[in-house]
Amino acid sequence: MLRTQDVFLRQFQRIVTVMLCSNHLKISAFLLLAAVSHAQEAAPINPAKMDKTGMLPPFTKVLGERAAAAFGKQDWPAARKAYLEMLELDDGNALIWANLGAVEQQAGDTKQAIECFEKSVQINPQLAQTWTALGLLLQKQGDTYRAISCFTRAIHEEPEDARAHNYLAIAAKGLGWTDAAEAELQRAIELKPDYGIAHFNMALMLLERRPPAIELARRHYEKALTLGVAKDDVVERRLKE
Repeated sequence: MLRTQDVFLRQFQRIVTVMLCSNHLKISAFLLLAAVSHAQEAAPINPAKMDKTGMLPPFTKVLGERAAAAFGKQDWPAARKAYLEMLELDDGNALIWANLGAVEQQAGDTKQAIECFEKSVQINPQLAQTWTALGLLLQKQGDTYRAISCFTRAIHEEPEDARAHNYLAIAAKGLGWTDAAEAELQRAIELKPDYGIAHFNMALMLLERRPPAIELARRHYEKALTLGVAKDDVVERRLKE
């Protein structure tokens, strides 16, 4: 089973929250989008990237700061309240819906989180990280085909997002599409050579070949360890066979 690494950074005028990082077999933990506040002193956002990330309305500055603070404290009811108030001011803002989805996901309401993410990409289908967020939750529910569709769309919007390639590999592996999974992991490693989880997942894929590619798997596994991935007893036994 492949591992997933869940770290997402939402950077607009500044990053105010860094989400959880988890290393688990299969997909068992899901982060999502960090809350965002406004900062007058921040550098301007690259207009070319704006369509891919979105932006909170400037007139929601106070609510945005309140939401960000609540998110940082893991006070999900307060964060939800702030984002709902923001939606009363602008219910057509894709980033507000995405951040509300992140709150619902963290609060454990997967169904509501999916609805929020779906609303977000309906408003702005170019939000690559929201597509990834939606795909992760659909994968968690076992809706692998829709998850693959979401990860593919995320890659279409951000072709160099190594994490989306890793997630797509996991979903493809779940359907038995091993060649596709291996290709996506290879692409993730090409894009981000220090992506330890992708190296670990590649090691697993290589061990599942018939016959297994032991030495190549060992290289990827050892690389993963040097990049901070925890040792895995099952993999180490397989490498010694």
